[in-house]
Amino acid sequence: MELGSLPEWFTACAEVLAVCTALFLPQYRAYRDRRESLARMRRVTKGMLADLVDERQARPSADPDQLESAQELELYLRVSFFVLSDAREIALRGQVERLYRRLMGPAPDLAALRRDVAAL
Repeated sequence: MELGSLPEWFTACAEVLAVCTALFLPQYRAYRDRRESLARMRRVTKGMLADLVDERQARPSADPDQLESAQELELYLRVSFFVLSDAREIALRGQVERLYRRLMGPAPDLAALRRDVAAL
Protein backbone atom coordinates (compact mmCIF):
# COMPACT_ATOMS: atom_id res chain seq x y z
CA MET A 1 0.00 0.00 0.00
CA GLU A 2 1.42 3.33 -1.06
CA LEU A 3 0.92 6.35 1.23
CA GLY A 4 1.15 8.96 -1.50
CA SER A 5 3.43 11.87 -2.18
CA LEU A 6 3.89 15.01 -0.11
CA PRO A 7 1.84 17.22 -2.50
CA GLU A 8 -1.09 14.79 -2.26
CA TRP A 9 -0.95 14.94 1.54
CA PHE A 10 -0.75 18.73 1.45
CA THR A 11 -3.77 18.91 -0.87
CA ALA A 12 -5.78 16.55 1.34
CA CYS A 13 -5.00 18.59 4.48
CA ALA A 14 -5.95 21.82 2.71
CA GLU A 15 -9.30 20.34 1.65
CA VAL A 16 -10.06 19.16 5.19
CA LEU A 17 -9.24 22.63 6.56
CA ALA A 18 -11.41 24.27 3.90
CA VAL A 19 -14.37 22.04 4.82
CA CYS A 20 -13.91 22.73 8.55
CA THR A 21 -13.75 26.46 7.89
CA ALA A 22 -16.87 26.36 5.74
CA LEU A 23 -18.76 24.44 8.42
CA PHE A 24 -17.74 26.29 11.56
CA LEU A 25 -16.91 29.86 10.56
CA PRO A 26 -20.56 30.98 10.21
CA GLN A 27 -21.37 29.56 13.65
CA TYR A 28 -18.42 31.34 15.22
CA ARG A 29 -19.37 34.63 13.55
CA ALA A 30 -22.97 34.30 14.77
CA TYR A 31 -21.73 33.61 18.31
CA ARG A 32 -19.42 36.64 18.19
CA ASP A 33 -22.21 38.86 16.84
CA ARG A 34 -24.61 37.76 19.60
CA ARG A 35 -21.95 38.46 22.23
CA GLU A 36 -21.26 41.93 20.79
CA SER A 37 -24.98 42.65 20.57
CA LEU A 38 -25.46 41.78 24.24
CA ALA A 39 -22.51 43.96 25.27
CA ARG A 40 -23.84 46.85 23.18
CA MET A 41 -27.32 46.46 24.67
CA ARG A 42 -25.84 46.40 28.17
CA ARG A 43 -23.90 49.65 27.51
CA VAL A 44 -26.92 51.42 26.00
CA THR A 45 -29.40 50.43 28.70
CA LYS A 46 -26.91 51.17 31.47
CA GLY A 47 -26.38 54.65 30.06
CA MET A 48 -30.09 55.28 29.68
CA LEU A 49 -30.80 54.14 33.24
CA ALA A 50 -27.95 56.29 34.58
CA ASP A 51 -29.38 59.30 32.71
CA LEU A 52 -32.79 58.65 34.23
CA VAL A 53 -31.32 58.38 37.74
CA ASP A 54 -29.43 61.64 37.20
CA GLU A 55 -32.52 63.39 35.89
CA ARG A 56 -34.67 62.12 38.77
CA GLN A 57 -32.05 63.39 41.21
CA ALA A 58 -31.76 66.77 39.47
CA ARG A 59 -35.53 67.27 39.25
CA PRO A 60 -37.09 65.49 42.25
CA SER A 61 -40.41 67.32 42.06
CA ALA A 62 -40.97 66.73 38.34
CA ASP A 63 -43.44 64.16 37.08
CA PRO A 64 -41.33 61.11 36.16
CA ASP A 65 -43.48 60.38 33.10
CA GLN A 66 -42.59 63.78 31.65
CA LEU A 67 -38.82 63.34 31.89
CA GLU A 68 -37.13 62.99 28.51
CA SER A 69 -34.84 60.17 29.65
CA ALA A 70 -37.85 58.24 30.98
CA GLN A 71 -39.67 58.59 27.67
CA GLU A 72 -36.60 57.44 25.72
CA LEU A 73 -36.12 54.39 27.94
CA GLU A 74 -39.81 53.51 27.75
CA LEU A 75 -39.64 53.64 23.95
CA TYR A 76 -36.48 51.51 23.93
CA LEU A 77 -38.16 48.89 26.14
CA ARG A 78 -41.25 48.78 23.93
CA VAL A 79 -39.25 48.33 20.74
CA SER A 80 -36.89 45.78 22.26
CA PHE A 81 -39.87 43.65 23.31
CA PHE A 82 -40.57 42.93 19.64
CA VAL A 83 -36.99 42.77 18.38
CA LEU A 84 -35.11 40.58 20.86
CA SER A 85 -34.85 36.83 20.39
CA ASP A 86 -31.72 35.82 22.35
CA ALA A 87 -32.46 34.53 25.86
CA ARG A 88 -29.65 36.56 27.44
CA GLU A 89 -30.88 39.78 25.83
CA ILE A 90 -34.44 39.05 26.96
CA ALA A 91 -33.20 38.47 30.52
CA LEU A 92 -31.26 41.74 30.41
CA ARG A 93 -34.36 43.53 29.15
CA GLY A 94 -36.28 42.12 32.14
CA GLN A 95 -33.67 43.46 34.56
CA VAL A 96 -33.72 46.86 32.91
CA GLU A 97 -37.51 46.98 33.00
CA ARG A 98 -37.56 46.15 36.73
CA LEU A 99 -35.08 48.95 37.41
CA TYR A 100 -37.12 51.30 35.23
CA ARG A 101 -40.30 50.51 37.17
CA ARG A 102 -38.52 51.14 40.47
CA LEU A 103 -37.21 54.46 39.14
CA MET A 104 -40.65 55.54 37.98
CA GLY A 105 -42.25 54.74 41.34
CA PRO A 106 -42.91 57.33 44.02
CA ALA A 107 -39.82 58.35 46.04
CA PRO A 108 -37.31 55.83 44.70
CA ASP A 109 -34.09 55.15 46.61
CA LEU A 110 -31.75 56.72 44.07
CA ALA A 111 -28.54 55.66 45.81
CA ALA A 112 -29.57 51.99 45.79
CA LEU A 113 -30.78 52.25 42.21
CA ARG A 114 -27.51 53.84 41.14
CA ARG A 115 -25.65 50.86 42.66
CA ASP A 116 -28.00 48.42 40.89
CA VAL A 117 -27.44 50.18 37.58
CA ALA A 118 -23.66 50.07 38.09
CA ALA A 119 -23.88 46.34 38.86
CA LEU A 120 -25.86 45.72 35.68
